[in-house]
Amino acid sequence: MPARLVVLGVAVAVHAGLSQLMYAGIGVDLPVPVEQRRGAAEIMYYGGDLAELMLAVALVLGWKPAGRARRALAAG
Repeated sequence: MPARLVVLGVAVAVHAGLSQLMYAGIGVDLPVPVEQRRGAAEIMYYGGDLAELMLAVALVLGWKPAGRARRALAAG
């Protein structure tokens, strides 16, 4: 589980960086007006944060430490 959270953290950082580069127009060549590109980057930045937060909550809620899982198997 800790490895999954680290991978999620790296994905969050890359996603945020990519959306900021897209907003600034650095390294992005899209055939759309600047306003549309910036609007899409804002949706990507803020919408991505919301989706990543929900994914992190789902990961943490589904996490069962090894000791608790063994006790549950032994009891059931």
